[in-house]
Amino acid sequence: MSSISYDLIAPNIAGLKVSGSTVYVTWKCSQTGRSVGESSASMSADPSIAGKVQASVKRSIVSEMTSGAARFLGGLLGGAAGRVVRDAAHTAAADVRSNASSSVEYNEASRQAAITAAFASVASLFVWDDQSQRYVAR
Repeated sequence: MSSISYDLIAPNIAGLKVSGSTVYVTWKCSQTGRSVGESSASMSADPSIAGKVQASVKRSIVSEMTSGAARFLGGLLGGAAGRVVRDAAHTAAADVRSNASSSVEYNEASRQAAITAAFASVASLFVWDDQSQRYVAR
C-alpha cells in the first residue's frame, strides 16, 4: 500500500480531539485495539466561496442573536444593573462570535486531511496488511 487515505486509516482512530485549527489523534491497532500512539496536525481553512459565505452567515446569525439577548436583558433590568448585565452579555457574545467564526472555517474534508497528515507522522508504527486490507501495528 503506497497511498494513505482517510478511509484506510479511519479504523485506526482511537480518539479524536479538535482544538481550534489543530486535530489531535490517538491511534490504535485496527486488529487488536491496542493503543499505538498520538499525533496531531493542523487543518486548512475552507477556501471555497461556499465556505466563506457559510462562515459569514453563521457569524451574522450569532451576532444578531447575542446582541438581541443583551439588549433584552439590559432593558428588562434597567438602570445600572441593566447596563452591567448588558455589558457582560456583550462580552460573552464577543466570545461566542469568535468561537463561531473560528470553527466554521473548517469542513469535513479539511478535518480528514489533517487526520491523514497526522497519521503520516506515526505511519512507521504501522504496516499494511494485504490480507485484511488495513493498517495494523508493527
